[in-house]
Amino acid sequence: MEIYIESRGFSQDDDYRWLKITEDSQARIEKQDLPTIIQEATQLIDSESASVVLSRKNNSLLCLLTDIEPVERVDFADRQIRISIAWVTSDSPNNERILRMLAAAALNTEERQHFTVEISQAVSLGGELGFQVDFQHIQKLTNTEQTQKILQDKLPNTTKKIAETSPQRQQELAVELKEYRLPTQQGLIVVVTGIKKEQTLIDADIWRGLSSLVLSSDWQIVHRTLPDKNLANKLFKYFNNLIIIIGVISAVSLLAKTLNFF
Repeated sequence: MEIYIESRGFSQDDDYRWLKITEDSQARIEKQDLPTIIQEATQLIDSESASVVLSRKNNSLLCLLTDIEPVERVDFADRQIRISIAWVTSDSPNNERILRMLAAAALNTEERQHFTVEISQAVSLGGELGFQVDFQHIQKLTNTEQTQKILQDKLPNTTKKIAETSPQRQQELAVELKEYRLPTQQGLIVVVTGIKKEQTLIDADIWRGLSSLVLSSDWQIVHRTLPDKNLANKLFKYFNNLIIIIGVISAVSLLAKTLNFF
């Protein structure tokens, strides 16, 4: 499992940056060098609000949690310091359970408070890069024994739904993630974020989406309308034939006038 963490240090020079975290090293990585699955997820979320993303790309799974705010952690200008964490792992039933557990914990109001404390202890200020990570502490968050206790593996309802973000909807989604497996679709599966247009979520074909700009406060079923290729072909043939007919009529009319039939 690969772990990527974004945060900043206290001083002005230690601005926000991503680190790739392993048991043996903590190395800076530029945004453009992050795995594609992370880059695609960050493009769809509101960068100024706490977001939760689950996605699948080829044989990889992602859980991205952004804008985690440790208590009383500020920078040189007294601004809140935020932490974002991305877990990228191979697509397997056990790894999916772990990522579902992480996402559910971030969505549940009470669990998120405990979760934030754990992350703030694992990601602390200091070091050459402005912040440093306790790898062993981060690893504890993916405790497989805990996932076995709290998660079920029911088949998911594949109907796609979106709603306006609220504590109630987030809680409902957290419960669903604990009880049901993720659908097998590729791409973004779960997106919970701040200011994102309803149509953006619909176009992304997300299984479960929450945003402050979705019009309905209740879950609404999404029917994504895809282009009908057969209809397009029929219309093309129709207009093509119509042009031919008009051309023939024009030719006949011109010939008739030439022969003084009219």
